[in-house]
Amino acid sequence: MGKIIERFFVLFTLFILLQSVVLIVPGNLIPNQLSFQKNTAPMDDFDNTVIGYMADAHWPSLALAIIKNNSMVWSKGYGYADIKNKKEATNKTVYMLASISKTFTATAIMQLWEKGLFNLDDDVNDYLPFNVRNPRYPDVPITFRMLLSHRSGITSKYVGLFDLFSMCRVPYDELGEFLNPGGKFYSPRNWVDSPPGEKQTYSCVGIELLGYLVERLTNQTLTEYCKKNIFDPLDMKNTSYFPSSYQQDQLAVQYLYSFGRYIALPPFEDRNYASGGIRSNLEDLSHYLIAFMNGGEYNSVRILKKETVALMFTYQYPPAGNEYIRFGLGWEIYPDHNGSGNGTRIGHNGAMPGTETYMFYHVYEDAGIIIFTNQFLMYSWKNLRTWFSLINLVAEKAQSFN
Repeated sequence: MGKIIERFFVLFTLFILLQSVVLIVPGNLIPNQLSFQKNTAPMDDFDNTVIGYMADAHWPSLALAIIKNNSMVWSKGYGYADIKNKKEATNKTVYMLASISKTFTATAIMQLWEKGLFNLDDDVNDYLPFNVRNPRYPDVPITFRMLLSHRSGITSKYVGLFDLFSMCRVPYDELGEFLNPGGKFYSPRNWVDSPPGEKQTYSCVGIELLGYLVERLTNQTLTEYCKKNIFDPLDMKNTSYFPSSYQQDQLAVQYLYSFGRYIALPPFEDRNYASGGIRSNLEDLSHYLIAFMNGGEYNSVRILKKETVALMFTYQYPPAGNEYIRFGLGWEIYPDHNGSGNGTRIGHNGAMPGTETYMFYHVYEDAGIIIFTNQFLMYSWKNLRTWFSLINLVAEKAQSFN
């Protein structure tokens, strides 16, 4: 039964994507357009390298920002946020953040932890209307710390959350149907075969569970809570979970690149709010990253205690094998990134159809770096090398700012 449901969701998603095609542009049109910049500033070697990367990876646009000394010291848009209307990307263009949204859910949870509403090592079953237990290890509790650190043992590999929440509009309180034997969305493969706490397994479902816990603890929706307690205090006026919050010309059109064509997707609401649903722009997200680089404070407004941010930026478990990425509390930590000996990078990546994002504090450079593009990065070695080369290029540029 589980396999039938999985196949149904895959086919259903493909059907929706095919029905959603609103624009097809010849692939060879974009590299020619990328060399055209309306601004009067001359192109330098950095710009030319960026545009070369865009042509290699088929990115219609890029939006880049560098943060130093509690401010966004440099930002620039490249290419087209909207190919059809030749609308150029800027630091005000709104992109889907994808998994960077997970850090906002973690922030909400840690605000509630600061208020004493739970302990990090509490069994989450004490706060839920359904049980969450790995059926293979029913006596091992799953804690807030495990969910935040992707150590719960809940997988996200087999039934897409987008299918469940966005396509089928499954409400949060039916997460138990995914996690418990006998549930209509249950599969034994929804759990890893190791006790909770032992193995790091990246889990969007685990973060959705944290989003539901925010709602249970506050009697508010996650979207309401984050707007009131994170977006508004940080003056993030163009950040929202809902496409209806924007004018169409504010949004970067999301594209898929396939068989030499760019396929434009309509603006869609990703109802996986906790794990991937936020939209924002460079200006707004810089406020958020500045707050974390500054120990929880932006523009004299504090959203977390300094000690809480330090805890979120700290490994919660010893390594379990060769882990290229490890986790603090909701934030990714890259130890000795790229073997450079230059310390760590702390933040989060994001990816979904039509978007690829990067928001990290680069410890060695003492700089925050944000990167948005509006085309999903297909994970070939060539594309990954291009992506990492872009990150390192921006990191090098960050060192030119005092």
